[in-house]
Amino acid sequence: MDNEKFFKAIYNDKSELQIWKKLDNGCYIGTLGYSEKNINILINLLKSFEEQYGEKIDYEAAKDELMLYQNKGKLFVYFNKDGLPISMNGCVYDYDNDTVEFKSDNKDNLKSIYFYGLSTLKAYRGHGACKELIKFAIEFAKFNGFDYVYARTDLVNSNSEWIMANAGMEICLNGNYIIAEWVDVTENIGDYRLHMWKALTDGIYLAPKDKALFAYNDSLRNIVPIFDCSPTGFVKRKN
Repeated sequence: MDNEKFFKAIYNDKSELQIWKKLDNGCYIGTLGYSEKNINILINLLKSFEEQYGEKIDYEAAKDELMLYQNKGKLFVYFNKDGLPISMNGCVYDYDNDTVEFKSDNKDNLKSIYFYGLSTLKAYRGHGACKELIKFAIEFAKFNGFDYVYARTDLVNSNSEWIMANAGMEICLNGNYIIAEWVDVTENIGDYRLHMWKALTDGIYLAPKDKALFAYNDSLRNIVPIFDCSPTGFVKRKN
């Protein structure tokens, strides 16, 4: 089966569990569909979000997320040699965001894949699972006619930025400034994020939306304190 037929078959598949590729290290990449059993698997895979952000992942939250992947995306999972699901890249089709707008010189109605949930169980981090999932998802997007992929990660001290950069994804910039946003994780907790992206077709560019914040593109990445960005340059933020 050629690559296009292979990845289109994955797009159309709605199986509860399907293994698609065995890697050279003896591990596997597969997909999970919607089922009660898979809800519990997803709860476990999402535990890193509780650890890092304090976001509570319960049965109902995992159920809703798994249904989102079933209806509007795909849940790619990395299985170790023993068949244990240890890492995930949950992908959502045509997911809008508040801060970055993607445009094209050549076409309207761009198709995108958003890496909505990228996570690895703590005991298995540092062995390349997310790297393989991102690479596989980009190929999946390319052979299914998507125009770009993008993801959101922490503005500073990101665990996944360098992994996505290694796959050819770039930080969304406006001039020399990072397009950033504030995300409420819970009622009392939140932090700043940035977006990364990779164009899969020609002529695509990006621009900040009205809700965008901006950060210095340096090692500290502090939020620009009193300025917003416009197509003609920086103007004072309206209070």
